[in-house]
Amino acid sequence: MAPDSPSQRRRWLGLLTLLACAALWSLNGPLIKLLNREDVPGITTACYRSLIGGLVFLPLAFGRRNTLRKVAPVWPVAGVLTFTLMTASFVIANTMTAAANAIILQYTSPVWVFLLSPLILKERPARTEGAALLVCMAGVGVIFAGNPDTNPAGLLVALASGFGYGTLTVLLRRLRPVSPAVVAALNAFGSGLLLIVPVLVWGSFALTAHQWQLMLLLALVQFTLPYLMFSWALQYVEAHRAALILLLETVLNPIWTYFFVGEIPPAATLLGGPLILAGVLLSLAIAWGRSRAADTAPARPPDTP
Repeated sequence: MAPDSPSQRRRWLGLLTLLACAALWSLNGPLIKLLNREDVPGITTACYRSLIGGLVFLPLAFGRRNTLRKVAPVWPVAGVLTFTLMTASFVIANTMTAAANAIILQYTSPVWVFLLSPLILKERPARTEGAALLVCMAGVGVIFAGNPDTNPAGLLVALASGFGYGTLTVLLRRLRPVSPAVVAALNAFGSGLLLIVPVLVWGSFALTAHQWQLMLLLALVQFTLPYLMFSWALQYVEAHRAALILLLETVLNPIWTYFFVGEIPPAATLLGGPLILAGVLLSLAIAWGRSRAADTAPARPPDTP
């Protein structure tokens, strides 16, 4: 294919779009910290971010709502629940521990993908992928062991976000027959609705004008816009390449948080974080190698009667 062909140009544009996605998504650390400094509860932030994003997605999904009939109702419901767990626990973790801890521990999600894929998708990962995930867990151990004076509850909540992220990844694959726009709208808006009651109990819906500015920036620029960009880019970029590019978020998140909030990542995270990222990169490399081997394998001849 010629480098300047329309397909190649769209692919390069897709790669650049994914870089922009990682940069925008990584703004969650400083924006959540700024809202928390203004005494906005984490549960309130999670609720508003999902509700506002869901309202943007709903018009895009309305015309494709019939695709929900292609799957059993249990899967969309499970998707909303795990999306709610992922987003709420990540936002709350950012209010309880360092942003670097929250984003790094969220990327323990491949562990749960490894464990749940055989149960939900009937897909069995290779043993080598299990070894890669052991590297991830070694990084988690370093972070917990090296943060004895911090709030351990914050680290556990961040791990819960990783569980939600991994489970959601598996469920999104199970929901492939449903339009991505419908899944996005259902997850975001459904999550926002589910969080209304917790906000009434533990949070508050009242925001000042400046808090509303930060909230809209978080919901529209950090959450909704990159989600739409991500969906578009995946039409032209392979999933394994997209996953590698989006790991940039784990690097940028602590950097933005340092520049905007002045928060320095804990030393243990600087040691354990690279182990987690190395495990994720290794598992992605193994999956990529298996995919390439399957693509280049000679086609099986048809059976003769």
